[in-house]
Amino acid sequence: MVCLLLSAVMLAAYQDTVAVSLEDAVARVLAVSPTIAAATGAIDAPRGLRRETFWPFPSNPTIEYGRARRESPGSSTHDTEWVIAQEIEIGGQWIFRHNAAGKLIRSAEQRLLNAERLVALDARLAYLALALAERRTALTDSSATFAARLAQLVGRQLEAGEINRLEHNAAVLEAARTRSTTERAHADRSRAAANMARLLDWGSDSIPTTVPNLVIGDIPSGNLDSLLALARDRRADLAAAGFDIEAADKAVTAASLEFIPNLTLVAFGGRESDTDDLNGFGIGLTIPLFHRGQSTKGFAKAERAAARAEYAAVSRAIRADVQAALVRFARSRKAERRFATEVLRAATENVTLSETALEEGLVSVTDVVVLRTAAVAAQLEYLDVLAEAAEAWFELAAALSVAPDELAQFISDEMEQQ
Repeated sequence: MVCLLLSAVMLAAYQDTVAVSLEDAVARVLAVSPTIAAATGAIDAPRGLRRETFWPFPSNPTIEYGRARRESPGSSTHDTEWVIAQEIEIGGQWIFRHNAAGKLIRSAEQRLLNAERLVALDARLAYLALALAERRTALTDSSATFAARLAQLVGRQLEAGEINRLEHNAAVLEAARTRSTTERAHADRSRAAANMARLLDWGSDSIPTTVPNLVIGDIPSGNLDSLLALARDRRADLAAAGFDIEAADKAVTAASLEFIPNLTLVAFGGRESDTDDLNGFGIGLTIPLFHRGQSTKGFAKAERAAARAEYAAVSRAIRADVQAALVRFARSRKAERRFATEVLRAATENVTLSETALEEGLVSVTDVVVLRTAAVAAQLEYLDVLAEAAEAWFELAAALSVAPDELAQFISDEMEQQ
């Protein structure tokens, strides 16, 4: 137990806080994300398929060599033979398979772009959570410090007979409550920092902190259908689903051509009885009598149906993403502005005025506790409202596949072009 405690203390002693901006955090997360690494590696599969379908050869050439010993009365000779055979698709199936592989490469590349979009969104949301957790921690620390000083003050006043037990207990309860609140705030901040460090792939010796530069922009009023059209043009997941459909169509065409026989070219030669040279050429056909690509065509049609369903699902998801993010941002941004201009200013003033009034003896201890509790609660609620607005801002930008700091200008430019 002692060793574990010492290890924890030493670990905490060697941990350094490192400030990182939102832009740097997103860039770092994109560089080390396992999701993006997997999406990058997934492109190799269709690339290999396209290389394999470059030639009209459904199989490798067959090379055979044979040697036989011929025994006859009074003599012994050898016969040798070699054969080279190659099957060739003359129906053009390989062309469609090659084109389908090219479409699958385009799809994989678009899925990589979509992975970057989602990973960047996760990084921004994690950064936001850490930034707000830090602000909550600072606010609750300040509240707890004041509550502790208030408890000490009323303790002395109780001993001097200046206040009653009720006011003393109210101050003591407030001090205990604020200590509990700040402990929970620190726990939330530690959890948010750990999550951010996980995304950044930082070791346990570094604790990320945010740079206080969070800015939420406003967007010009735009028609929902226009924004949906923008999203459909820019979203990589929809583009990937479209390429999947094109690849499946070509795969179905290739499978439908399996009824055309394949040509087999054969070249052979040899030597008979160690004296006579034999050389020849042969042509054959692989007749698709029993196996006419039935299963291949069936699987290709199934994949095409799945690709079409995926396209429809992604299209609906884009509409839901844009519509929900747009409405959420409009509502939460309006609430955040109202809080910032009307509620937050008054709450901040009450925090300061309550301390001054207590020191000057203008209000009772109970009034100070009530006023300060309401003011701090309003400040904490503002952070929740700010979180809603910022999350909606990031989600709307991700739904339109635009960087958040470019969102307003992008929508404005597109509206002018229309």
